[in-house]
Amino acid sequence: MSAAAVSVIICTRNGWSRGFLDDTLQSLLAQSRPAQEILLIDDASSDGTAAYVRQAYPQVTVLPNAGKGLAAARNTGVAAVRSAWVAFIDDDDIWCPEKLAEQLAQVQASETPDAIVYASQIATLNSHGGNPVAWATPRQFASWPACLLGSPIQPSGVLLSKKLLSRMGPFNEQIREGAAYDYWIRCLSAGMSIRYSTNILLHYRQHHPQMTAPARKLEHFLNIDAIVAPYLERLAPALAKRVRCARLLNNLRSLLGHTGISAAVRYWRASVPRPAPGLRSVCYFLLDTVACRAPHRIRHTLRQRAMQLLIGKKTSLPELRPERSGHPM
Repeated sequence: MSAAAVSVIICTRNGWSRGFLDDTLQSLLAQSRPAQEILLIDDASSDGTAAYVRQAYPQVTVLPNAGKGLAAARNTGVAAVRSAWVAFIDDDDIWCPEKLAEQLAQVQASETPDAIVYASQIATLNSHGGNPVAWATPRQFASWPACLLGSPIQPSGVLLSKKLLSRMGPFNEQIREGAAYDYWIRCLSAGMSIRYSTNILLHYRQHHPQMTAPARKLEHFLNIDAIVAPYLERLAPALAKRVRCARLLNNLRSLLGHTGISAAVRYWRASVPRPAPGLRSVCYFLLDTVACRAPHRIRHTLRQRAMQLLIGKKTSLPELRPERSGHPM
Protein backbone atom coordinates (compact mmCIF):
# COMPACT_ATOMS: atom_id res chain seq x y z
CA MET A 1 0.00 0.00 0.00
CA SER A 2 1.05 3.62 -0.53
CA ALA A 3 2.70 5.65 2.20
CA ALA A 4 -0.50 7.73 2.53
CA ALA A 5 -2.77 4.71 2.95
CA VAL A 6 -4.96 4.81 6.06
CA SER A 7 -6.52 2.01 8.08
CA VAL A 8 -9.44 2.89 10.37
CA ILE A 9 -10.05 0.97 13.60
CA ILE A 10 -13.52 0.93 15.20
CA CYS A 11 -13.88 -0.83 18.53
CA THR A 12 -17.39 -1.84 19.53
CA ARG A 13 -19.41 -3.91 21.92
CA ASN A 14 -23.12 -4.13 21.09
CA GLY A 15 -22.78 -1.08 18.87
CA TRP A 16 -25.69 -2.05 16.64
CA SER A 17 -28.27 -2.05 19.46
CA ARG A 18 -26.93 1.22 20.88
CA GLY A 19 -28.22 2.86 17.73
CA PHE A 20 -25.30 5.01 16.51
CA LEU A 21 -23.09 2.57 14.62
CA ASP A 22 -24.68 3.23 11.22
CA ASP A 23 -23.98 6.96 11.51
CA THR A 24 -20.37 6.23 12.37
CA LEU A 25 -19.80 3.81 9.51
CA GLN A 26 -21.55 6.04 6.99
CA SER A 27 -19.32 8.96 8.00
CA LEU A 28 -16.26 6.81 7.28
CA LEU A 29 -17.57 5.78 3.89
CA ALA A 30 -18.39 9.42 3.05
CA GLN A 31 -14.79 10.64 3.40
CA SER A 32 -13.55 12.80 0.54
CA ARG A 33 -10.26 10.95 0.94
CA PRO A 34 -11.33 7.34 1.52
CA ALA A 35 -9.54 4.99 3.90
CA GLN A 36 -7.90 1.95 2.37
CA GLU A 37 -9.38 -0.38 4.96
CA ILE A 38 -11.90 -0.23 7.80
CA LEU A 39 -11.52 -2.73 10.63
CA LEU A 40 -14.33 -3.23 13.13
CA ILE A 41 -13.08 -4.96 16.28
CA ASP A 42 -16.05 -6.68 17.87
CA ASP A 43 -15.47 -7.07 21.62
CA ALA A 44 -17.81 -10.02 22.24
CA SER A 45 -21.07 -8.30 21.24
CA SER A 46 -24.22 -10.21 22.17
CA ASP A 47 -26.64 -8.28 19.94
CA GLY A 48 -25.57 -9.46 16.50
CA THR A 49 -23.36 -6.48 15.74
CA ALA A 50 -20.75 -8.54 13.88
CA ALA A 51 -23.30 -10.30 11.67
CA TYR A 52 -25.12 -7.04 10.95
CA VAL A 53 -21.96 -5.23 9.87
CA ARG A 54 -20.81 -8.11 7.68
CA GLN A 55 -24.15 -8.06 5.86
CA ALA A 56 -24.80 -4.31 5.68
CA TYR A 57 -21.22 -3.11 5.17
CA PRO A 58 -19.22 -5.60 3.10
CA GLN A 59 -16.46 -2.97 2.80
CA VAL A 60 -15.75 -3.40 6.53
CA THR A 61 -13.59 -6.20 7.90
CA VAL A 62 -14.91 -7.59 11.21
CA LEU A 63 -12.42 -9.05 13.69
CA PRO A 64 -13.29 -10.68 17.05
CA ASN A 65 -11.75 -9.59 20.37
CA ALA A 66 -13.32 -12.05 22.85
CA GLY A 67 -14.45 -9.46 25.38
CA LYS A 68 -10.98 -8.38 26.46
CA GLY A 69 -11.78 -4.68 26.72
CA LEU A 70 -11.16 -1.47 24.79
CA ALA A 71 -7.37 -1.34 25.10
CA ALA A 72 -7.08 -4.94 23.90
CA ALA A 73 -9.48 -4.22 21.04
CA ARG A 74 -7.32 -1.32 19.88
CA ASN A 75 -4.25 -3.54 20.07
CA THR A 76 -6.04 -6.22 18.03
CA GLY A 77 -6.80 -3.63 15.38
CA VAL A 78 -3.28 -2.20 15.28
CA ALA A 79 -1.82 -5.70 14.87
CA ALA A 80 -4.08 -6.31 11.87
CA VAL A 81 -3.74 -3.05 9.91
CA ARG A 82 -1.95 -3.08 6.57
CA SER A 83 -1.55 0.68 6.08
CA ALA A 84 1.20 3.09 7.06
CA TRP A 85 -1.30 5.36 8.86
CA VAL A 86 -3.87 4.44 11.50
CA ALA A 87 -6.99 6.27 12.67
CA PHE A 88 -9.31 5.35 15.53
CA ILE A 89 -12.99 6.10 15.99
CA ASP A 90 -15.50 4.99 18.63
CA ASP A 91 -18.74 3.36 17.50
CA ASP A 92 -20.90 6.40 18.28
CA ASP A 93 -18.85 9.33 16.94
CA ILE A 94 -18.94 10.94 13.49
CA TRP A 95 -16.19 12.16 11.19
CA CYS A 96 -16.73 15.24 9.06
CA PRO A 97 -16.21 14.46 5.34
CA GLU A 98 -12.80 16.19 5.12
CA LYS A 99 -11.35 14.53 8.22
CA LEU A 100 -8.82 12.25 6.59
CA ALA A 101 -8.05 14.67 3.74
CA GLU A 102 -7.10 17.50 6.09
CA GLN A 103 -5.01 15.34 8.38
CA LEU A 104 -3.17 13.70 5.49
CA ALA A 105 -2.37 17.17 4.16
CA GLN A 106 -0.86 17.93 7.57
CA VAL A 107 1.17 14.74 7.31
CA GLN A 108 2.53 15.74 3.90
CA ALA A 109 3.49 19.19 5.23
CA SER A 110 5.34 17.80 8.27
CA GLU A 111 9.10 17.25 8.36
CA THR A 112 8.84 14.51 11.02
CA PRO A 113 5.35 13.03 10.62
CA ASP A 114 6.27 9.80 12.41
CA ALA A 115 6.84 11.77 15.64
CA ILE A 116 3.47 13.55 15.59
CA VAL A 117 0.00 12.59 16.77
CA TYR A 118 -2.50 14.38 14.52
CA ALA A 119 -5.60 15.33 16.52
CA SER A 120 -8.97 16.68 15.41
CA GLN A 121 -10.69 19.73 16.75
CA ILE A 122 -14.08 18.65 18.06
CA ALA A 123 -17.74 19.59 18.24
CA THR A 124 -19.91 17.79 20.77
CA LEU A 125 -23.08 16.13 19.56
CA ASN A 126 -26.07 15.59 21.83
CA SER A 127 -27.79 12.31 21.04
CA HIS A 128 -31.18 13.91 21.76
CA GLY A 129 -30.88 16.30 18.82
CA GLY A 130 -29.61 19.78 18.03
CA ASN A 131 -26.59 21.08 16.17
CA PRO A 132 -23.00 20.17 17.12
CA VAL A 133 -21.39 22.63 19.53
CA ALA A 134 -17.70 23.57 19.24
CA TRP A 135 -15.62 22.22 22.11
CA ALA A 136 -12.62 24.21 23.36
CA THR A 137 -9.51 22.41 22.13
CA PRO A 138 -7.49 21.34 25.21
CA ARG A 139 -4.14 22.41 23.77
CA GLN A 140 -2.98 23.59 27.22
CA PHE A 141 -2.39 19.88 27.92
CA ALA A 142 -0.55 19.17 24.65
CA SER A 143 3.00 19.02 26.02
CA TRP A 144 5.01 17.23 28.70
CA PRO A 145 4.39 17.46 31.67
CA ALA A 146 1.28 19.62 31.14
CA CYS A 147 -0.50 16.49 29.88
CA LEU A 148 -0.60 15.20 33.46
CA LEU A 149 -3.32 17.78 34.15
CA GLY A 150 -5.71 16.43 31.51
CA SER A 151 -6.01 14.56 28.24
CA PRO A 152 -5.16 16.64 25.15
CA ILE A 153 -6.79 14.24 22.67
CA GLN A 154 -10.08 12.48 22.02
CA PRO A 155 -9.17 9.09 20.50
CA SER A 156 -11.85 9.23 17.78
CA GLY A 157 -10.04 12.16 16.16
CA VAL A 158 -6.46 10.89 15.94
CA LEU A 159 -4.31 9.91 13.00
CA LEU A 160 -0.84 8.49 13.65
CA SER A 161 1.71 6.42 11.85
CA LYS A 162 2.15 2.74 12.36
CA LYS A 163 5.85 3.47 12.93
CA LEU A 164 4.93 5.63 15.93
CA LEU A 165 2.61 2.92 17.25
CA SER A 166 5.36 0.32 16.89
CA ARG A 167 7.85 2.60 18.65
CA MET A 168 5.53 3.33 21.59
CA GLY A 169 4.22 -0.21 22.00
CA PRO A 170 0.67 -1.41 22.69
CA PHE A 171 -2.07 0.21 24.74
CA ASN A 172 -1.87 -0.95 28.36
CA GLU A 173 -4.50 -3.68 28.69
CA GLN A 174 -4.22 -3.66 32.48
CA ILE A 175 -5.79 -0.20 32.64
CA ARG A 176 -9.54 -0.56 32.95
CA GLU A 177 -10.33 3.08 32.15
CA GLY A 178 -8.13 5.71 30.52
CA ALA A 179 -5.72 3.55 28.51
CA ALA A 180 -5.83 6.03 25.63
CA TYR A 181 -4.97 8.91 27.96
CA ASP A 182 -2.06 6.86 29.29
CA TYR A 183 -0.91 6.39 25.69
CA TRP A 184 -0.89 10.12 24.95
CA ILE A 185 1.12 10.72 28.13
CA ARG A 186 3.61 8.08 27.02
CA CYS A 187 3.90 9.71 23.60
CA LEU A 188 4.50 13.21 24.94
CA SER A 189 6.91 12.08 27.66
CA ALA A 190 8.91 10.28 24.95
CA GLY A 191 9.26 13.42 22.83
CA MET A 192 6.33 13.03 20.45
CA SER A 193 4.21 16.11 19.69
CA ILE A 194 0.56 16.86 18.91
CA ARG A 195 -0.73 18.79 15.92
CA TYR A 196 -4.36 19.88 15.87
CA SER A 197 -6.50 20.24 12.78
CA THR A 198 -7.44 23.70 11.52
CA ASN A 199 -11.10 22.79 11.22
CA ILE A 200 -13.54 20.83 13.33
CA LEU A 201 -13.26 17.29 11.98
CA LEU A 202 -14.97 15.19 14.67
CA HIS A 203 -18.46 15.21 16.13
CA TYR A 204 -18.08 13.61 19.54
CA ARG A 205 -21.36 12.17 20.78
CA GLN A 206 -22.34 12.71 24.41
CA HIS A 207 -24.97 10.25 25.58
CA HIS A 208 -23.70 8.72 28.82
CA PRO A 209 -25.62 10.31 31.71
CA GLN A 210 -24.29 7.63 34.03
CA MET A 211 -20.84 9.20 33.67
CA THR A 212 -22.11 12.27 35.54
CA ALA A 213 -23.55 10.33 38.47
CA PRO A 214 -21.66 11.17 41.70
CA ALA A 215 -20.34 7.66 42.34
CA ARG A 216 -19.24 7.17 38.72
CA LYS A 217 -17.49 10.54 38.38
CA LEU A 218 -15.65 9.99 41.65
CA GLU A 219 -14.52 6.54 40.50
CA HIS A 220 -13.38 8.02 37.19
CA PHE A 221 -11.19 10.65 38.86
CA LEU A 222 -9.60 8.09 41.17
CA ASN A 223 -8.88 5.77 38.23
CA ILE A 224 -7.21 8.56 36.27
CA ASP A 225 -5.23 9.66 39.35
CA ALA A 226 -3.83 6.12 39.50
CA ILE A 227 -2.70 6.38 35.86
CA VAL A 228 -0.99 9.73 36.42
CA ALA A 229 0.75 8.81 39.69
CA PRO A 230 3.74 6.90 38.20
CA TYR A 231 4.45 9.73 35.77
CA LEU A 232 4.53 12.27 38.60
CA GLU A 233 7.41 10.31 40.08
CA ARG A 234 9.51 11.26 37.04
CA LEU A 235 9.24 14.97 37.85
CA ALA A 236 11.32 17.04 40.23
CA PRO A 237 9.64 16.88 43.66
CA ALA A 238 8.58 20.54 43.69
CA LEU A 239 7.02 20.31 40.24
CA ALA A 240 5.33 17.00 41.04
CA LYS A 241 3.78 18.59 44.12
CA ARG A 242 2.43 21.53 42.10
CA VAL A 243 0.94 19.28 39.43
CA ARG A 244 -0.59 16.96 42.03
CA CYS A 245 -2.15 19.91 43.86
CA ALA A 246 -3.47 21.39 40.62
CA ARG A 247 -5.09 18.08 39.67
CA LEU A 248 -6.68 17.84 43.09
CA LEU A 249 -8.11 21.35 42.88
CA ASN A 250 -9.39 20.85 39.32
CA ASN A 251 -11.14 17.61 40.22
CA LEU A 252 -12.68 19.11 43.35
CA ARG A 253 -13.99 21.99 41.22
CA SER A 254 -15.56 19.55 38.77
CA LEU A 255 -17.15 17.44 41.49
CA LEU A 256 -18.55 20.48 43.30
CA GLY A 257 -19.95 21.86 40.07
CA HIS A 258 -21.48 18.69 38.69
CA THR A 259 -22.14 16.24 41.51
CA GLY A 260 -22.18 18.16 44.79
CA ILE A 261 -20.20 18.53 47.97
CA SER A 262 -20.62 14.93 49.13
CA ALA A 263 -18.66 13.51 46.19
CA ALA A 264 -16.03 16.24 46.59
CA VAL A 265 -15.54 15.33 50.25
CA ARG A 266 -15.21 11.63 49.39
CA TYR A 267 -12.65 12.44 46.70
CA TRP A 268 -10.66 14.59 49.11
CA ARG A 269 -10.58 11.79 51.68
CA ALA A 270 -9.62 9.18 49.08
CA SER A 271 -6.83 11.25 47.51
CA VAL A 272 -3.45 10.27 48.94
CA PRO A 273 -1.04 11.98 49.21
CA ARG A 274 -2.73 15.34 49.81
CA PRO A 275 -0.02 18.02 49.87
CA ALA A 276 -1.13 21.50 50.87
CA PRO A 277 -1.57 23.67 47.75
CA GLY A 278 1.24 26.17 47.27
CA LEU A 279 0.92 29.67 45.89
CA ARG A 280 1.65 28.71 42.28
CA SER A 281 -0.86 25.86 42.32
CA VAL A 282 -3.53 28.14 43.73
CA CYS A 283 -2.75 30.89 41.20
CA TYR A 284 -2.90 28.34 38.38
CA PHE A 285 -6.26 27.11 39.62
CA LEU A 286 -7.73 30.60 39.93
CA LEU A 287 -6.58 31.65 36.47
CA ASP A 288 -7.77 28.39 34.93
CA THR A 289 -11.16 28.85 36.63
CA VAL A 290 -11.41 32.33 35.11
CA ALA A 291 -10.53 30.81 31.73
CA CYS A 292 -13.36 28.30 32.03
CA ARG A 293 -15.82 31.19 32.11
CA ALA A 294 -14.00 33.56 29.76
CA PRO A 295 -15.04 34.41 26.18
CA HIS A 296 -13.80 31.86 23.70
CA ARG A 297 -11.44 34.33 21.99
CA ILE A 298 -9.24 34.69 25.10
CA ARG A 299 -9.75 31.29 26.73
CA HIS A 300 -6.72 29.65 25.13
CA THR A 301 -4.45 32.53 26.13
CA LEU A 302 -5.58 32.41 29.76
CA ARG A 303 -5.15 28.65 29.95
CA GLN A 304 -1.69 28.86 28.41
CA ARG A 305 -0.66 31.50 30.96
CA ALA A 306 -2.06 29.39 33.79
CA MET A 307 -0.10 26.35 32.63
CA GLN A 308 3.11 28.34 32.24
CA LEU A 309 2.67 29.62 35.79
CA LEU A 310 2.23 26.09 37.13
CA ILE A 311 4.97 24.32 35.17
CA GLY A 312 7.51 27.08 35.65
CA LYS A 313 8.61 27.38 32.04
CA LYS A 314 7.15 28.39 28.73
CA THR A 315 5.17 25.41 27.50
CA SER A 316 5.27 24.57 23.80
CA LEU A 317 1.63 24.73 22.85
CA PRO A 318 0.37 24.04 19.32
CA GLU A 319 -0.66 27.08 17.34
CA LEU A 320 -4.34 27.06 16.55
CA ARG A 321 -6.19 29.06 13.97
CA PRO A 322 -9.77 30.17 14.67
CA GLU A 323 -12.11 27.19 14.54
CA ARG A 324 -14.23 26.90 11.47
CA SER A 325 -16.24 24.16 9.89
CA GLY A 326 -18.34 23.64 6.85
CA HIS A 327 -21.02 22.04 9.03
CA PRO A 328 -23.77 23.79 10.97
CA MET A 329 -22.77 24.57 14.53
